[in-house]
Amino acid sequence: MNNELLRTLCNATAVSGDEQEVRDILIRTLESSADEIGFDGLGSFIARKGHHGPKVAIVGHMDEVGFMVSHISDEGFLRFATIGGWWSQSMLNHRVTLRTRAGKHVPGVIGSIAPHALSDKQKQQPVDVDDMFIDIGANCREDVENMGICIGDFISPEGNYAHWGTDKIVAKALDNRVGCALMAELFQSVNNPEITLYGVASVEEEVGLRGAQTSAESIKPDLVIVLDTAVAGDVPGIDKVKFPLKLGSGPAAMLFDKRYFPNQKLTALLKTCAAQTENPLQFCIMKTGATDGGRYNVMGGGRPVLALCLPTRYLHANNSMISEKDYDALFSMVQRLLQQLNSDTVSALRDFR
Repeated sequence: MNNELLRTLCNATAVSGDEQEVRDILIRTLESSADEIGFDGLGSFIARKGHHGPKVAIVGHMDEVGFMVSHISDEGFLRFATIGGWWSQSMLNHRVTLRTRAGKHVPGVIGSIAPHALSDKQKQQPVDVDDMFIDIGANCREDVENMGICIGDFISPEGNYAHWGTDKIVAKALDNRVGCALMAELFQSVNNPEITLYGVASVEEEVGLRGAQTSAESIKPDLVIVLDTAVAGDVPGIDKVKFPLKLGSGPAAMLFDKRYFPNQKLTALLKTCAAQTENPLQFCIMKTGATDGGRYNVMGGGRPVLALCLPTRYLHANNSMISEKDYDALFSMVQRLLQQLNSDTVSALRDFR
């Protein structure tokens, strides 16, 4: 596992619609391994290696959930809109980073009222997002504007990458910088002359899988492996029947989500590769969300797609957690799968006779 690559990706600021920092990292990381690097019309990153055989795409999305400046008060406080799915109780008193149009980073904090100033009733009520604000230490609107901040600027949680225990990684934006890191490492390591390999980092997944659709139309791949995250249910207070994934017990094959079913033959092939590499594999469904597989699988008459997810605690919050063991296991089994592909195996996946 390339920890430094994942650290750099996670600490980058790249909210949906403002993914340039991650795009730049991936260009630097893969330009020496790719035959060609390009982009779709929305800015999804597309690297190509090889030019023979079926087109095989490995896909992770670049964007993270975050915020956008919606108002600047005369006193220098910022109001904001959420981008992607947030739970208000995970937001208060967390530090954030504002990225100006010039690329400057400005620190801030989502302000919270001291308990001394709250009634007992107020303490029991969650704060509505519309009532929250960001404090950047400004004294007035002019101070804010002098920092280069304006309405429409993007805001992400503050970078905070760390190792905990023997195998845990805690960071913001693991959803889905971990998919981008896996994509990059797989693209670098796989050399299969029987396929044309595409490494894709899509934009705007968190706001409707938009980059998945545009990159699919650009590449027109014959087979797709989506790399993402999924809710780990191994913490207090979560229904372990609906959310069975555990950190350290292997990556998960997504068997169904709101927009996608996997190709059953491709799922069986992945199971074989997991057994061949002696790695554990979990399974899950997601009825209230979707991965980029939901766009790729219906592109151009339909394509074999499989979404693979790392179990992740505390998704869509300032701090999420994964296991290095799961990352390494996912890398190993997907690498094995990609090395086995050729025209015959890909054609067999699409033969429904």
